[in-house]
Amino acid sequence: MGNVLKPHTEDPLSFTYEPLLSSPNNEDLRVFSVTELKKATNNFRKGRVVNEEDGSIRTFYKGSIEDTSSRTKARISVMECLQDSLEAIEAWKGQVESLGKHSHPNLVKFLGYCCEDRKSLLVFEYLHKGTLDHHIHGKKEMLSWATRVKIAIGTAQGLAFLHSINNSSLYFELRLHNIMLDEEYNAKLFYLETKKNYLERPRRLDKGLAYMPLECLMSGSFQMDTDVFAFGVILLELFTGLKTKRLLEVRKTRPLLFTEKLDPRLGSDYPVTAAMEMSTLIERCTGDKGTRPSMQQVLDVLNSITEIN
Repeated sequence: MGNVLKPHTEDPLSFTYEPLLSSPNNEDLRVFSVTELKKATNNFRKGRVVNEEDGSIRTFYKGSIEDTSSRTKARISVMECLQDSLEAIEAWKGQVESLGKHSHPNLVKFLGYCCEDRKSLLVFEYLHKGTLDHHIHGKKEMLSWATRVKIAIGTAQGLAFLHSINNSSLYFELRLHNIMLDEEYNAKLFYLETKKNYLERPRRLDKGLAYMPLECLMSGSFQMDTDVFAFGVILLELFTGLKTKRLLEVRKTRPLLFTEKLDPRLGSDYPVTAAMEMSTLIERCTGDKGTRPSMQQVLDVLNSITEIN
């Protein structure tokens, strides 16, 4: 068996996708049937819908399925991918192959896929604490300073890993709604390897302006230090609780009086010296092109902040 798409003769967009066997890292991937996932998700009951900055919509279904190795129920998150052309199908095939080639403790685990009866589905592990966006901007329980630093480190570890293997930017995928949390508040990046260019003029660009450095807005090109900038903005969100529109206002005021803008839910329950170090790190990450640290350097600073009492 190989990586071959087999279109049905009567409809070129109805097809089955054979198991991926080209790489040893793909051996654990599971090929699901539509019937199996329909049952697992209670007839594709929607879990959440994400409106992306490029105008696309991601629909997720929550469910549970039997773990074939342990015979226990495992929680899953199923993402529906809309395919309206053979070119889109080929791109989806490459995406599946790519997702199955690597894993990391700080990436949401890719479990398998399904492609039949006009449905293209990706299956991931389910993270019980949900998205970081819900905790910061929603009504979830308050996150302590230590928990927020832990989340920052986990996110940085996942991003540094992706930079090390891909040597390219995450584009629009580095956002709070793509940072997932497990029951121990370990952060995991939800990453799909979707390559987008700013010059494609995404329809919801205003939503992402806060994450883009000046050179990106002018040239439309994304580099790894663009991700460092976006990570700095995420740190700002994580520790201040500010929403995107307010972040744009804060970015215009320098030097950043970080301790005056900390999330009021923290009260005074944080190390002041650590907060000042975090402020400096954010300033470095969101600085001018050529002055930003690498993600490994960011990770080193975050680890040193955890040692400050």
